[in-house]
Amino acid sequence: MKETLRSELKNTLLIVTGLLVAAVAYRMYLIPNQVVAGGFTGVGQLLNHLLGISVGTVNILLNAPLFLVSMKSMGLKFGIRSLIAMFALSLLIDHIPLPPATDDMLLASVYGGAISGIGFGLVLRGNATTGGTDMLASLMHRLIPVLRVSYGIFLFDGLVIIASAFAFEPQAAMYGLISTFLCNVMVDLVLEGPNSAQSYFIISDKSTEIAEKVLKELDRGVTALDAMGMYSHTEKKVLLCVVNRFESMRLRRIIFSVDPRAFVISNKAHEVLGEGFKSA
Repeated sequence: MKETLRSELKNTLLIVTGLLVAAVAYRMYLIPNQVVAGGFTGVGQLLNHLLGISVGTVNILLNAPLFLVSMKSMGLKFGIRSLIAMFALSLLIDHIPLPPATDDMLLASVYGGAISGIGFGLVLRGNATTGGTDMLASLMHRLIPVLRVSYGIFLFDGLVIIASAFAFEPQAAMYGLISTFLCNVMVDLVLEGPNSAQSYFIISDKSTEIAEKVLKELDRGVTALDAMGMYSHTEKKVLLCVVNRFESMRLRRIIFSVDPRAFVISNKAHEVLGEGFKSA
């Protein structure tokens, strides 16, 4: 019970800190300088400029239907935590009283991208997400398996950034690309270093239950390897699973919810080829 409470407090602290950091990036750097870094918040910036609708309101309107559709597959606790995080970020972006830090677009794109990446990385480490293009791309992948998640994210973010060139000026799109790149780099660094994929070896007496839950909740393949514990001389099944950066914390949660005594080895995968990742 104490361990569960400690874990929840840690997640809450990570999420709150991440939301505040991300909101600072948008309020002080990206929004005042019209740097659009893709995503639903980028759509909000465009509509705010064209129609006067607040950025946070657009973010909520675009995310809410996705959460309704995806809540079951996300898991109740993760889904509710993420829904609250999405609403909180939207409100912070609209209402947190912070002045612009600079009017230099290059500085705004660099600092805005890096700081927002740190914020989103912290939210993900807290076992939550703020929705956006990652969720949209995942949903599209389930409906159209040929369309990989990474391609969906790239396509949507690319269209938003291109649109910013017409809504603002051509230079805005160039700065938006810089910001998007830095945001993704920092998310990776906060989560697991410079690599976007992680391989896990899972040793547990409940390997079958863990594999079933991973297949059901993450829709990721799991491979069982025959092994023997040399101390106990008992045969075991060692699970091998490779996930992307957004699924890493969810995989750990699944493993330890089934078997708190599981032995897990995590490795950074410098390149992953195959279904769900990239082709050769």
